[in-house]
Amino acid sequence: MIRVYRFNTGSCGGCDLEIIAAVSNAADIAWAASPQEADVLLVTGPLTHSAKAALTVLMQEVEDHAPLLAVGQCAIDGHPFGRGGFVNAAGLTVQASLDGCPPEHARIIEAIRAIARNNNG
Repeated sequence: MIRVYRFNTGSCGGCDLEIIAAVSNAADIAWAASPQEADVLLVTGPLTHSAKAALTVLMQEVEDHAPLLAVGQCAIDGHPFGRGGFVNAAGLTVQASLDGCPPEHARIIEAIRAIARNNNG
C-alpha cells in the first residue's frame, strides 16, 4: 500500500479534488495519517513565502524519507498566479512534478506509483 499525505499551499482546490478521486479509485493508494507515515508527499498550490517556511519545516521533520510530488501547474511554477512554484523555491527539492490545471486523477495515480517505485529502488 502506498500512503500519501497532501500539503495544500493555497490552491484553488482543483488538484486536491483530483487527488481525492485518485486515492478513492486506486486500491493500492491510501491516505497517511501524518506526513511522517507517508510514502509520498503531494503538494498543491503556489508556494508562497509562508507556505515555503512551513513546507521546509515539514521536510526536515520527515527527514527526506518520503519523496515530494508537485501536483498541478501552480505547484510547479505558480501559474496562474504569476510566481510561487518550486521553480522559485531555492532550498526545496521536488522529486517529480505533474503539470495540469488540474491534472486528471488517472495521471495522478500513475505519478504516485512511479515516484513510490523510484523511491523504493
